[in-house]
Amino acid sequence: MNKSNKVIPLRTLNTIDDEASIWLVRLDNGNLSDQSRKELKAWLSADKRHPVALKAMADVWDDMDEILMIIDNKDASVKVSIWPILQPIVKPVMLAASISFVALLLWVGMPNDVQKSSYATLIGQQMDATFDDGSIIYLNTNTHIETEFSDNKRIIKLIKGEALFEVAHDPSRPFIVYAGDRLVQAIGTKFVVHLQSEDIQVTVTDGKVKMSKLALNTTLTDINDLDNGTIHKDDVYITKGEKVVVTNDQSPTLTHIKAENMARELSWLNGKLIFVNEKLSDVIEEINRYVEIEIVLKDPSLHKTLISGRFDLKDSEALIEAIELSFNMKSERLGANKVLLTKKI
Repeated sequence: MNKSNKVIPLRTLNTIDDEASIWLVRLDNGNLSDQSRKELKAWLSADKRHPVALKAMADVWDDMDEILMIIDNKDASVKVSIWPILQPIVKPVMLAASISFVALLLWVGMPNDVQKSSYATLIGQQMDATFDDGSIIYLNTNTHIETEFSDNKRIIKLIKGEALFEVAHDPSRPFIVYAGDRLVQAIGTKFVVHLQSEDIQVTVTDGKVKMSKLALNTTLTDINDLDNGTIHKDDVYITKGEKVVVTNDQSPTLTHIKAENMARELSWLNGKLIFVNEKLSDVIEEINRYVEIEIVLKDPSLHKTLISGRFDLKDSEALIEAIELSFNMKSERLGANKVLLTKKI
């Protein structure tokens, strides 16, 4: 043991040491509930080896006596750092990309009733995942979300990109998506949230959602403390077949979407992009979300050219070739990550 560095090993194969390390992390949080104090006292008295294991791990701190006082003192506010213990373990684990062990370390540092996860896709990649409550998420290209599920709420933070949420009905735990400065609360539904630059788009494919305004960079903890039953004057209700777009601090714009148009908007779920009489500039902008290379239209006169077609997201070369053939264009590679489209003379 190196006391100067305040480091001890966590022997993960030893059950007692595992339990002691978890209690030490909970003590580090500094806010044990009455029930947790009772559970800790019961654990300490259940086996004479328990207090020995806890003390062995806590001995690295000079203020050990103050730490142990937390068990009996409800008003104790002592808070020490657990990082010196975790640091020599976390660093090599991160270097080895051991996801399961990182997840364990995150788990022991959280309250028992909170589950946190993170999901992300690369450019051109889609994925889906099912939560423990039965809800399903579908992530589109270049998307990143963080989730925090507790006994009271199910909260998703959309950091970037686009995701479809198929929500399992649970009135006791609201399902809330936080994107930009907007909260979207599901009311038994299926909906898409797209966060792009300064725009937030919410499209409801089934059921109903409520959109509320919130301060930017609100923490998930603050959202968990909100009373979502309160109705505010700027709340917007969005029902099946409707889309709301919010740009900057402007008022939301609501539009109705026909069934066939809804199918086109969700074609990415099947690895396709479908366009019907849409401006070429808009088509290129959408395609650029899914490919590693950037497609650039050199001639401004081409921007408003209308285009229709069905494209396979897995074949970017075919996308470019289709545009070339359909509109008498030629492509020119500019380095490894850019393609310039110009009109043939």
